[in-house]
Amino acid sequence: MDEPFQLEVACLPPHCPVTLRSTLCSEGNDLWESFSHYVSDERGRVNVSKDDSLGGSYIGCEPMGLLWSLRLAVGGRQNIRLRKKNMQTPLVVDISLFDGHTIDNFNTQTALAMTTMERWYMAPGVRRIEVRENGVVGTLFIPPGPGPFPALLDVWGLAGFMEHRAALLASRGYACLALAYINHPELQLGSGMGISYFQESWKLLQSVPQVSADRLGLLGSCFGAAIFILMASELPDISPRCLVAINSPSGLLNPGEGNYLEKLQRLLPETKLDANGHFMIKDAILAFGIDLERSLQAGGIQCPVLLIVGEDDQCVPSLESAQKLEAQMRAVGKGHLVTKLSYPEAGHLIEPPYHPVMRSSSFILPGQTVTLLWGGVGKPHAAAQEDSWRRILEFLDKHL
Repeated sequence: MDEPFQLEVACLPPHCPVTLRSTLCSEGNDLWESFSHYVSDERGRVNVSKDDSLGGSYIGCEPMGLLWSLRLAVGGRQNIRLRKKNMQTPLVVDISLFDGHTIDNFNTQTALAMTTMERWYMAPGVRRIEVRENGVVGTLFIPPGPGPFPALLDVWGLAGFMEHRAALLASRGYACLALAYINHPELQLGSGMGISYFQESWKLLQSVPQVSADRLGLLGSCFGAAIFILMASELPDISPRCLVAINSPSGLLNPGEGNYLEKLQRLLPETKLDANGHFMIKDAILAFGIDLERSLQAGGIQCPVLLIVGEDDQCVPSLESAQKLEAQMRAVGKGHLVTKLSYPEAGHLIEPPYHPVMRSSSFILPGQTVTLLWGGVGKPHAAAQEDSWRRILEFLDKHL
């Protein structure tokens, strides 16, 4: 899924206007689509890796635009994220070519040509093992071969459990435990597990025979990243080789206590809405839920830290949190351990490369569903996903 592809069209008349359309049917049976307008060259060819799209879902030279610009089709469900749940099957993307510059009614037209791509998160030979041990709930992905492998704990934010990034990391040579800690039916506390749960998960990963127990790292997004920063800074029995934190609201609502969803719900009456009625939680968190002056025991962080920040994050104050952590690390003489990547027009949901860019989507809280504004502008956000993933893999290769 993180590998680019090349798409070319041949045997057209010279200077012929055409439309390329990509479609994907999700596991929830929702149709996602994107389209782009091109004009063939004097040889009757279009090369998406080199040629500019003149209109449609994106404009300009975007080799992977037909993936990252996928949107839910009109007439179907809206405001939902594309979530791949079954890692043992691929995402199947159909690409069709149409005559002329078309913007709708594709189903009434006959395609000039079609091709199908499979996009996999799990490489051949990667093993997927469900984990239900000592109260820990998750899925372990192990690369091909005997090991021992460097390993990672991987957690997301309050939206809940996802496996796709862990599967992709295992495809790159890391044993990776995708950890559930919230909104999962098998957890003792569905609204969010406390810090002792993550300590137990760390011990479990260390005990896996195929894992090199002294080469463990932490990788988290949003609130999961905030929990990992707390672990690395304040828990002496947790000693990661490195830490990756993506849009972390470190300091938010005391991550050691659990029950995170109820605490988040208390912020909603103070939350601003944008012109579309989407909740912009960031300002409410800054005003009521986050203590940027809370002094993490930053001196306790012994490992290199990679902070990834979307400056258009409308969900949590990730930029402010990153700046505060940087300052705390410098104050104790550990500024050299911190690398910050800041992307001006990227939003909150920084996924692995080529994942569809979502500026807003539905979010389930106890007793209600709201639409959250995540932020992010199409092309710059997609570029941030691609660049940050490359930098993450380089960082892990160096330190794990």
